[in-house]
Amino acid sequence: MANQGQGQGRRGGPFAAGPGGNCVCPNCGTTVPHVAGQPCNQRSCPKCGTQMTRS
Repeated sequence: MANQGQGQGRRGGPFAAGPGGNCVCPNCGTTVPHVAGQPCNQRSCPKCGTQMTRS
């Protein structure tokens, strides 16, 4: 059997990231709480408008 459930999540993220964590702006460093069901890359930074990434 393959090691299902082992390894990193999609796009090399930290084990599919889970519901917690934060979204971080790669431009200005602003951090906001991650919202379950809403990928960070679909959020804009509230300060500068840059697309956010998952921390």
